[in-house]
Amino acid sequence: MRYKKLSFRYLFFSLSLIVLFSEGFISNSTGIDKKLYKDFMQKYSGYNPEVEDIASRELERFSSHTYADNAGAGLYQKSQITEIHDDLIRNAYGNVHSRNPSARLTDKRLNEARDLIYKFFNIDKSIYSIIFTSGATSGLKLVGENFPWTLESKYFYLRINHNSVLGIREYATNNGVDFRALSYDEIEKILKKQKETKGNKRFQNFCNDNMCENLDYINRQSMNSKSHKTYCLFAFPAKDNFVGQKYPLVWIKDIQEYGLSDDCVWRVLLDAAAFAPTEPLDITEYPADFVVISFYKMFGYPTGLGVLIIRNNDAQLFNKVYFGGGAVIMASCDSRWCKMKETPSMKFEDGTVSFLNIASLKYGFKRLEYFGMKNISNHIAALSMYVYEELSSLTHFSGKPVVIFYGRKDLPPNGGIVNFNILRPDGSIVNFGQVEHMASENHIHLRTGCFCNPGGCQDFLNLSLEEIQLASEIRDSCSDLGQLNNKPLGSVRISFGYLSTYKDAKNVVNFIKKYFVL
Repeated sequence: MRYKKLSFRYLFFSLSLIVLFSEGFISNSTGIDKKLYKDFMQKYSGYNPEVEDIASRELERFSSHTYADNAGAGLYQKSQITEIHDDLIRNAYGNVHSRNPSARLTDKRLNEARDLIYKFFNIDKSIYSIIFTSGATSGLKLVGENFPWTLESKYFYLRINHNSVLGIREYATNNGVDFRALSYDEIEKILKKQKETKGNKRFQNFCNDNMCENLDYINRQSMNSKSHKTYCLFAFPAKDNFVGQKYPLVWIKDIQEYGLSDDCVWRVLLDAAAFAPTEPLDITEYPADFVVISFYKMFGYPTGLGVLIIRNNDAQLFNKVYFGGGAVIMASCDSRWCKMKETPSMKFEDGTVSFLNIASLKYGFKRLEYFGMKNISNHIAALSMYVYEELSSLTHFSGKPVVIFYGRKDLPPNGGIVNFNILRPDGSIVNFGQVEHMASENHIHLRTGCFCNPGGCQDFLNLSLEEIQLASEIRDSCSDLGQLNNKPLGSVRISFGYLSTYKDAKNVVNFIKKYFVL
């Protein structure tokens, strides 16, 4: 019902703008060509013009800047911070481990925040627990540290994944577990075969030679050990942060049911850090075993806070070693004895949670709920498609394109991210560092490099392991050193959020036209 009301309001607002333009009431002082804007509105119907008025009020700090790095960090609204500030001035919050009035108020706010998260992502609280973490990376680390690895386990992940997901393999390999990075096509092929055979046959007949040899060995080892359940883990992003591709959430149930190999109970870890800020996520419909989310990615503030959403039965399998304050009922100082709390949210939240930041979450969710996640998804899709199509039309005097895009050729960007490099008239690639420097000089906030996504850089830029290792010897981060032997080591990323506007997108296009079209 909320979406229907919002859709009507957006339609009314759009029609009002068209009338104002036709009557000449909107000034050119905004720097926006009225005819181009009208054409844009007609072509990209998912765009929400109401955002423009809200952004002009709430993002005054960006009045002379263009922010196009929403995949890096979301934006907070001025009124959002004001409401948080007023809350902290009005209320006294104390350490939740105490039992005084301020502590009881904190406990109430923590429960309210959990309930809000349960509702927002449609989570069944009888099945899942919410563990507050310092961010998505911390949630991933918690899974890697505590997952019930055995020698027969496997850790598979999609190639296009964040470094923080790849890092789990260190826990896996420390426990003698083999890992595999799989492409989209490999996963689809494996699942197809697993469904056909219902898990009775291994998929050695349709994987590459090296993979088959290694997986055949792992499967033989699994078959020789029947005394206990073997748990395996597959991790993938709902949307990657490199090109913004959204991956099939049906993978979750398929892998849980059919697996990616036999003789193994498969668990699925969903990285929703890039997905949750702009897309509706229904965890009841897509019941991953583990889901990680970062709140500053969603609505800008607070930073340093996220959640691990975990199935209660999976939490019981975790092999927790360290315990901190608040996670135990009692402990002995002179013997190795302690009794940990039973509920996952209590057991795995070592120390005092960031309760002031948690109390501020409702003010961020309030902003997203105002628009509705489906409307936000349509909005950022319209902006990314507009930039993609505008840049696609640019050519140099030589007739050669100005931009080379990265992503699936059959799937234009609709996830709010446009990833590309800029070409010279002779086809050579402009150093992404130069693009970033010139963008900064023009008050345009974008991001360049590999975006902490090694698989994205390797696959889309065709980088070999040897080239990556060589580059690592002469750079300090994934955004340093734009090229190696005239080969790009990164790219340019434009990303939009729920407060992005047509003017933001147009400014990016105009910047590239002005400085890079010859």
